This record gives sequence, C-alpha cells and structure tokens, in this order.
Amino acid sequence: MRAGQPAAKVLLLEAGPDTPPGKEPADVLDTYATSYYNDAYFWPDLKVHWRRKDNSPPVHFSQGRIMGGGSSVMGMVAYRGTPEDYAEWEAHGAAGWGWSDVLPYYRKLETELDFTGELHGRDGPVPIRRTKPEDWAPLSKAVYAFAQQRQIPFIADMNADFRDGYGAVPMSNWPHKRASAAICYLDAAVRARSNLTIVNGATVTGLVFEGRRVTGVSARIGGKAGEFRAREVILSAGGVHSPVFLMRSGIGPAGHLRELGIEVRADLPGVGENLSNHAIVFVGLFQHRDARQAESVRPHPMTAFRYSSGLPGAPRTDMYINVQCKTSWSPLGFQVANLAPTLLKPMARGRISLLARDAGRPCVEFNFAGHELDLQRFMQGFRRAVEILAHEKVRAMSGLMFPVKFTDRLRRLNRITTANRIQSAVIAAIIDLVPPLAGPIFSTLADRRVDLAAIPWAPAAWAPQATATRSSTRWDACAELAACGSSMPRSCRPCRAAIPISRPSWWRRKSRAKSCPLASADSCRPLS
Repeated sequence: MRAGQPAAKVLLLEAGPDTPPGKEPADVLDTYATSYYNDAYFWPDLKVHWRRKDNSPPVHFSQGRIMGGGSSVMGMVAYRGTPEDYAEWEAHGAAGWGWSDVLPYYRKLETELDFTGELHGRDGPVPIRRTKPEDWAPLSKAVYAFAQQRQIPFIADMNADFRDGYGAVPMSNWPHKRASAAICYLDAAVRARSNLTIVNGATVTGLVFEGRRVTGVSARIGGKAGEFRAREVILSAGGVHSPVFLMRSGIGPAGHLRELGIEVRADLPGVGENLSNHAIVFVGLFQHRDARQAESVRPHPMTAFRYSSGLPGAPRTDMYINVQCKTSWSPLGFQVANLAPTLLKPMARGRISLLARDAGRPCVEFNFAGHELDLQRFMQGFRRAVEILAHEKVRAMSGLMFPVKFTDRLRRLNRITTANRIQSAVIAAIIDLVPPLAGPIFSTLADRRVDLAAIPWAPAAWAPQATATRSSTRWDACAELAACGSSMPRSCRPCRAAIPISRPSWWRRKSRAKSCPLASADSCRPLS
C-alpha cells in the first residue's frame, strides 16, 4: 500500500467498525462465517431486485460495512481465475492482464499451505488451504463416491489444475482464524507507520472538486461534517455502493444524472450498467444425526464441482455446484446441507440506478435468469443436483430434500439472537426425536409443489475444463480519482474468489475499457 512510501501520508476512512490486531470480534475471526449473521457489519436497509424492478420485489442484500469489507464477513472461498480467463481479458483489450502478468501477484499475495511448485507462493500475507479429505463431512464423501462412479476427475488443487472436476474448495484462512484483508494487510506493523491514519465510523458523503479534478472528500465522523483534501482519492465501496457514490458525485450517465438534478462532472454511461453477479439455486437436504459435519470442523466451504454446461453458446467452465454440509450457525443449520448450482459466467446483465439525488436506497436490478441461456443452464444444474441427490450414498444419509426459498423471513430467522438460538435448538431437538416432523417443519423452506424424486434426468457428460475469476480495475473518470472494487470487461465472469488483496502498482493502470460495476462475490456466503 502507499503507506509504505515514507513521503506519502495516507488517510483510510472506513464507514463501519475497525478490527484492530488482538481486538478482532470473535465472530469475525471464526473460520465459519458467523460474522455474516451480524447486522452490525453490513450496510443497513439495502434492498435489491433479483430480476427487474417490474417483475420481482425488493429483498434484503448483504454488503459488508466493516474494516476488510466482504473479506471480513463472507465465506472465505479463494478460487483463482484460470489462464483461459485472463487470455479472454487480453483478447478484449485488457493489456497487462494475461495469466503471465497476474500469476506473480497471485504468488506474491499467498502462503499456500497444502501445495508447492512454481504456481504457488510461500511467503505472502494470505494463507490458502483446504479441508483435508479425511476431515470431509459425510455429504462431501458421499458426493465424492458419486463423482468416482461417474469417472469425474478429482481435482486436488483447483488453483493449479484447471480441469473440470470435483475437489476441495480453496479457502483464505488459517485453521483457527479468518484471513480478511484487514487482518492480512493492516497488521500491527502497518498500523504503526507514522504516515498512516485510520478512522472508522466515517461516512464519506461526497467528493470535493476543483473543476474536473477530485481534490478530496467530505465525510461525517462522530456526527460532525468535515472535508479532507488529498492529492489522490481512492474509492473502494464495493460493487453496489461505488457506482452509487460516483453517480451521486456527478460521475455517470449524464441523462440519468440530469433527471435527478445532479451536476454532471463526467459523462460515463458505463457507471451503473452491466451489473453481474452469481445466481444460485439452493437445494436443501435434511441430514440424519450420524451424517452431519463434525462441530470441530468449522469452515462451510468444503468441496465442489466445476464443469462446462456444454450448451450451445455457453463458454467453458461456466458452471459450479457447491457442496455445503451445513447451512447456518444454529443447531438447525447443522442439520441441513445443500447443493448449490451456480452460474459462474452469466449472460444476463443488470443495472444500478439512483432513485433520488441525495442519500437513500438505490435501485439495484440483477436481472437473474434474464437471458435464455442462463435459464437453460440453471435447469441443467438443478437436474444435475437432483442426480447427485439420487445417488445411493447420498440418499442413505438423508430422508428429505427440498428447494430452498430465499426470503427475508428466512434471513430474520438466521440472525444471531437469543430468541433464534432457543427456537433453533428446540426445533432441532424435536426433529431429531421425531424425524417425520422434518417434512412439515422444512416446508417453510421448500416449494412443496416440486417433487425432486420425480424430476426426470439423464446421465450427462461432465466434461473436464476450468474455473472463474474476479478482479478490480480503475475508472479513469476524473483526474486523481480511482474507484476500486468490482469492475471488469463485460465478457469476463464474476468469480467465487474471496481472496483478500492489496493494490499493487500495476493494479492502478488507467483503463478506458468499457468496464462496469459488478456485484461483490457474495455467493461465497453461507446459506442464510
């Protein structure tokens, strides 16, 4: 970071709470993402439309507001992009983003705990590891038996072996501690630098301009408004709030800004457009008492398939099925597992727009399943999940399978409260005592019109291929303003990577590519 340059003075403003070394909250440190269920770490009242605003209601959406951002609250999944992904970037004009360009920085950021070789780093700030096969939960082992029977390759190191297959999910944590960007990069030594000032609880309210040049920010700290001048301003507020902040500051599509009475500082039509995120279908299963993940194994990322759908027009390695052996922090969450077919490279694009000139909820439309190919791949992924659930070893460990409805009510039940702790413990105990009651109880999560056992499927080839990527680039909107967070060329897939990163010098190369904000990779989160 630039605080490493003695001549530079750096002011870091964080809207949420800090996580200083030795004082990190226990839920942030937990290698199960317990912090995901703490509302204090998220932007309040953020609502989104899974499809468009005219065909889907607004629902709650979690975006981290804490030091380290999403890396302090999400699922710690640490997939790399593949050489093919970066070749695609270069083909679309992203010079300097080829595999040979980014690999040195992958190696620089990581301490790989499981594998060696020229593709891995050994002395970086971010630990990368996997749950060892002997510690896999019964479901992951049962699904592995399915993969072996179907001759699907086992991929031990998904960050170096880029074929399709089934393997252990790489994670960015130590065995007993999360490795967030804040923990890895804002350690005691960095914080002790005399030229670095960190202020949390600081809500930035606007950019300060001199003509077209950004010369600082306005912010509210402790209820008081102030301005901070700077030679350079770096905005890093995530895939939703970064474009919202830019538009409210007059940087974005001129027509939209003028409609709201916002002075146009820079006409950039791409800001707020081309929104993309992972769309996921969750298929739940109730696990028998002797078939659950051991409480001593905390992480929820364990194993997964990545594969190519093979549908006409679909790119390679466009799909992913996560095997999640527990779905929440509660006793009830330990009983429920899920398979989650996921679009690694969706075709549909959404948008972010403003509803009012001043602060307030933006209009976020993900447009999930807004492209016919996305819908076809979801149908295929769902059938493949049902195919896995029909395997004898999976069926032996579960008596109930159901598609999960993701609702605000379900989110409220997953908040960590005393009432939810008691309610979950009582319900879980009742289900274990009287297993037939699981059906009526879990009907609150399921669409009972769907009979999973009745869905037709035909064995299909699970062709070997590769995986996905995510990154950040720079909006060269106004002199001395860089916006980091979630922007990439349209053709590039968002990824499940939650690897905490710093911004090396090459990251800040100016780019005129038609890149647009992407939603953060919150699909790494546990089921909530």
